[in-house]
Amino acid sequence: MLPVGRESPKMAIDVLTMCRWDGCARSDTEIQAPDWPSVEKAIRELNNQNRNDVYLIPNSHDRETYLAVGGGAGRYLVTGSVQSERFPTLIHPKKPPTPKELLVVGGQEGDYPGNWIVDLEMALQAARVFYESGNFGDGMNWQEV
Repeated sequence: MLPVGRESPKMAIDVLTMCRWDGCARSDTEIQAPDWPSVEKAIRELNNQNRNDVYLIPNSHDRETYLAVGGGAGRYLVTGSVQSERFPTLIHPKKPPTPKELLVVGGQEGDYPGNWIVDLEMALQAARVFYESGNFGDGMNWQEV
């Protein structure tokens, strides 16, 4: 329960998309106007296998701006798009870019710079800021790629 006089955070996400992969075939489940527990659950269920990406979309009429969380099982890639013009990626401030790490994102295994791979806590923190604001959060290390 929130203290008297405080409102719950404004939700800035219209759509949560959860992807499930069966080989090359993708099936999506969408939740309209998701609450934060639904978003957190979707991220926690990522397994770096058949469930390896979720998308937070602030405006259902503009799917060119989103935050994506990929991978799973304790290792995550947090990236996104702003109008398909900017592509911020969360960078782990204490990890070097090499060696690269294998991670399954978007249904396929990729070789990513080591500092692009973050733990669950950092992935959830970035997702929560985006969930509440619809923006890539200040105070976090984002790199345009």
